[in-house]
Amino acid sequence: MGVLNSASFDVSDAIDLAQELARAQRALRRERAARDEAETIAEKGLRDLYLAQQRAGLLQRIATVANQSSAVREALDFALVELCEFTESAFGNVYLTASDGESMVPAGIWYSSEPEDLAEFIGFSLNHSFAKGEGLPGRVLADLRPHWLYDLRNATNFPRRDAARATGLNCAFAFPVMVGNRIEAVIEFFARDNRDADPVLLDLTAQIGTQLGRVIERDRFNAKLIFDALHDPLTGLPNRALFMDRVEQALRRCERHPDQGVAVLFIDLDGFKYVNDSVGHYAGDAILCTTADRFREALGTALGDTRASAQWTLARLGGDEFTVVLDDFDDAGLPLRIASALLNAASLPHEVEGTEVVGGASIGIAAATSPATTPMELLRNADTAMYAAKARGRGQAALFDDALRTRALNRLHIENGLRRALQRGEFRLFFQPIVDMESDALVGFEALLRWERQRGEIVSPAEFIEVAEETGLIVAIGEWALNEACLAASRWHRRFPGRSLTMSVNVSPRQFAQPGFANIVRAAIAASGIAPATLALEITESIAIAQPERAIRVMRDLADIGVKISLDDFGTGYSSLGNLHRYPFNTLKLDRSFIVGMSAVDRRKGVGIVQAVLDLANTMDMTVVAEGIETVGQRNRLRDMGCTFAQGYLYSRPVDADSAERLIAATA
Repeated sequence: MGVLNSASFDVSDAIDLAQELARAQRALRRERAARDEAETIAEKGLRDLYLAQQRAGLLQRIATVANQSSAVREALDFALVELCEFTESAFGNVYLTASDGESMVPAGIWYSSEPEDLAEFIGFSLNHSFAKGEGLPGRVLADLRPHWLYDLRNATNFPRRDAARATGLNCAFAFPVMVGNRIEAVIEFFARDNRDADPVLLDLTAQIGTQLGRVIERDRFNAKLIFDALHDPLTGLPNRALFMDRVEQALRRCERHPDQGVAVLFIDLDGFKYVNDSVGHYAGDAILCTTADRFREALGTALGDTRASAQWTLARLGGDEFTVVLDDFDDAGLPLRIASALLNAASLPHEVEGTEVVGGASIGIAAATSPATTPMELLRNADTAMYAAKARGRGQAALFDDALRTRALNRLHIENGLRRALQRGEFRLFFQPIVDMESDALVGFEALLRWERQRGEIVSPAEFIEVAEETGLIVAIGEWALNEACLAASRWHRRFPGRSLTMSVNVSPRQFAQPGFANIVRAAIAASGIAPATLALEITESIAIAQPERAIRVMRDLADIGVKISLDDFGTGYSSLGNLHRYPFNTLKLDRSFIVGMSAVDRRKGVGIVQAVLDLANTMDMTVVAEGIETVGQRNRLRDMGCTFAQGYLYSRPVDADSAERLIAATA
């Protein structure tokens, strides 16, 4: 080994080596830094991916429950717990928007992992409402956006600051649950550590708020469907279905507590159809709404003044019919006092377009008398009592009693019999001749309905027509009568080809109101083969004025067919002269009461009225048929006054089809 010779050592080589080493170290540091950065990025990416997956999972769970939930509170409670655990919040709470939209009220939906330690703050939160702009919920309500509070100890406009400081809460955020542009709820969260606002979390809560808003919207839609199905769309009162359910519940409570009473009040507004005809249906609807409000107020006042703990439901069955069920009362006189209060409310005048319309009502009262009483029976009894009250005059109330019970049973017996009568062929047509007063020649017949029960008993129309009309059975009965009358006319025309006899048939309000009534008449004419002009349909004035525009349209359809139209019972209806010119009547039937009036004490007035009617008919190119002619004097007087046609006992009582045919043959 030789001695190191300094002369042979090159300093530049050493410098190069040092520089190379430094470059290698820098490269190593850069590589380590890059590797560390890559690991950090990878770790952050994994962390972000994990958080994204967690957020997606949270949103999916809440959305699933929201879509499947049948209750808003259930969805809010689930979302609150999930968010509390996801954000590691110490306390979460829900506020709902008050009905006026100006404040937030506690919903009673909250969650805390440590409720004992936060008892003071939780108690404050669950018992305090916030006006718009006040505190965290109020600020969300005012601004329609989420809010984040980093430091509660120094937060302004935060009424719970002292309670937060005492319980160690330092950070909070809240977000809205919205339906459209309206905040329906605010959900707030509180944590012990200070946290910077997290835009990603706020975006997530916005999506959750949307999902929960859909739950509220769906719940309201379903509630509206149920409400609409059970309430009257005009007044908002319970309808028949809900009312009958309330009556059934009341009767069940009465079974458990027999000492407590149940009563139903049936209210019918007096003369309301004339209100519609005179001031219009829009004004009539307004009166119905006002009446509903007055009834509701009267019930609240009357029952508020009594010590009875009575429960009540006011309903509108339809048209101008209202009902009330009272239950859980022990004062037998209460229903009558309530009826009196309702009558007073109904009698208050209404202001309609500058015109004062005076109201009124008739009320029937029926009480449950046995545990076996059914809701339908109770309502039917009250309805029967209402008709009894109406028969006494306006503004009356009547109690259902034994006499009315007998009448109701008889009515039920008639109704049941009517339902079987068509099937059994128990209806008959009788025919009363119509004659030319100048020559006493037979010119036609009026077909009159009779009911012959199987045992040969003839039931007067006065006993069953009203029941048939109320139940709707008159539609089928009337169509049968129309077809039978047309067939009878067809037989007589074939047998007596030289006689152009007319056939008059009465039309009930229910028949006339049928859709396509003109087509039904056309079919009867076609089936019988008679000429349309042979048929004269008799329509009462009440039918014509019930729905004037529709009545005119239907009557014109009938006129187009060629059918004649008679105004029956002229002068016994409402606003006769004022409306007569609007309708295409061919014949006016002078009611029997006018004929009797010509023989009354004040004979001059009676004769003057009849002459005025005859002059009116002549002016309008209408023929007149006088009804109820019983004496030669009546015939002669009317003939001298210019009346053309008549019918009555002077000429013939109503006869069956065979007798009518013999009468035609005898006058040939």
